[in-house]
Amino acid sequence: MKLLIEQQSGKKYLVRDITEDFHTFSGVISCKDLKSKKNLVVSNTGKKFLQFTPTFPDIWEQLQRGPQAVLQKDIGLIIAKTGINGSSVVVDAGGGSGSLCLALANLAKKVIVYERNPEHYKLLARNITQSGIKNIELHQENIYDGIAAKEVDIITLDLPEPWRAIPAAEKVLVLGGHLVVYLPNLTQVQIFTDAVRKSSIKIVETIELLERKWKVEGEILRPEFQMLGHTGFLTFCRKLHDDTYKDKKN
Repeated sequence: MKLLIEQQSGKKYLVRDITEDFHTFSGVISCKDLKSKKNLVVSNTGKKFLQFTPTFPDIWEQLQRGPQAVLQKDIGLIIAKTGINGSSVVVDAGGGSGSLCLALANLAKKVIVYERNPEHYKLLARNITQSGIKNIELHQENIYDGIAAKEVDIITLDLPEPWRAIPAAEKVLVLGGHLVVYLPNLTQVQIFTDAVRKSSIKIVETIELLERKWKVEGEILRPEFQMLGHTGFLTFCRKLHDDTYKDKKN
């Protein structure tokens, strides 16, 4: 896999198959050049391209979009708050186009994804295949019916009714494991928090993360006029009692 960036326009191309010539709007890059170690290649029309091995953010940018995706600002916070690493087993439900599960799989030992919508499932399967990431197990099933995996470290839910997945999450999360719920409105957040308080999973915090870019050009130092505001609420939870725990007050 190679990333091509046209020097003049800055346009990016993700090349997944380097065994054939690659066609762009600015000419054709030969497979011979794609297979080479050259940092600078030239198309048959004379346009210059930088080429190198893509990093995960380059792959993420090229994902085919379908349902609303979890964006990088929220993905980064999930990674930071859960401490996901190379030994983590993750369950992600409501896979959508794969924005979140692919980002998590880039760091985790294994990610098990549930997506019941047939159209979303097809798009998700295609994005997983084209990403080249191998540690994802995809299920076209409803997570509300249960989770087949055991000893899960992190569960992420991007679902309209995540409170229905609480019993399944309780059974498979390890002690100290994290549950992260992504919801677009506060009414859903309230219903979820009311439901989770009856379980062995405890709420840590709910966060809304905003992103504002700045324009820095010469003497111009100001925020951009447009900013990335509300995308969703992230509610972070943790399993803090074992499966045999019973709160006598309930």
